[in-house]
Order: sequence, then structure tokens, then C-alpha cells
Amino acid sequence: MISSLEKLLLKPIAALAIILIFIWFVIKILEWIERNYIKSSYFPYVKKSHFFSEDEKRFYDALVEAMGPEFMVFAKCRVVDLLDVDFQKHFAAFKRVQSKRVDFVVVRKGDGEIACAIVLGDALHQRFEKESLFLDEVFSTAGLPLIRFETQPVYSVVEIQRALVSCL
Repeated sequence: MISSLEKLLLKPIAALAIILIFIWFVIKILEWIERNYIKSSYFPYVKKSHFFSEDEKRFYDALVEAMGPEFMVFAKCRVVDLLDVDFQKHFAAFKRVQSKRVDFVVVRKGDGEIACAIVLGDALHQRFEKESLFLDEVFSTAGLPLIRFETQPVYSVVEIQRALVSCL
């Protein structure tokens, strides 16, 4: 049988359990109220002041000038929008590139063909990092030129054209 000491100890434990369940219930109600009526904490989104960084804007302006009217330039494109991957057959390959992006994509206006993808890097040594090498191999295998440019204070339109002449 249960001794009087055990009975004495069970009452505070049961009371504590009831109090904890009550606190948990109150917290859940408050979270529901906050989620449904005070959306700012669940929607903490704020518009960025600029779409491009300063480096990206300088390069974009030079790239658009270098490409001329027969090409369109798109910015911040996902790799999976540029390359087809049958994710049902090759899910691991799809997962590996699904969050990867390139800085710019050059597309022919007439037929919409993707001419090349461009990555703007902080330094050329980044090109030899593991993920950069992986991306180079992915694009090479797919037959889509991936061109890397190092960030610079000023970009030469002629040098950009020279670098892109092989894929255009």
C-alpha cells in the first residue's frame, strides 16, 4: 500500500504537473493570438533598399552596354531555372544545386536562348573553392558557359565583350 509519506509527496507533484500543463496551455493560446493578430512578429519582412550591391550595379551597367540590344541580361537567377534536372530520378543532384544562384544570365532576345551565366566574385581565388569548382563542372557538363569576373571598382565594356565573345 501507499505510505503516508508517498501520499504527501504525490500531492505536490500532481499540483506541479497541473500548473505546468496550465502554463503550457496559456503559452499556446498567447502564441496563437500573436500569430493571428500581431503578424509583424511572424512576418518580419522588410523591403531591401536596393536590388543590387554596388559591385553588382556597376557590373550590370557595363554588361548591358557590352551586350547591346540583341541580348537581355537577367540578375540573380537560380541554377535550377537554367539547367534541367529530373529530380525524381536524380534527387540528390537536384538538391545539390537547388539553392545555388548565379549573378547574371545573358539571353538572346530573338529566340530566348541562354547564352551564358556569369558569377561576379570577390577574388579569383574563390574560383578554386570546392563549391565553385562544383558549379564550374555542373555548367560545363550541361554545356552552358559559366564565366567568372572579379569585382573591380570600374569595369571595361571592351574587356567584358572580349571575355564573352566565345559564348556569344
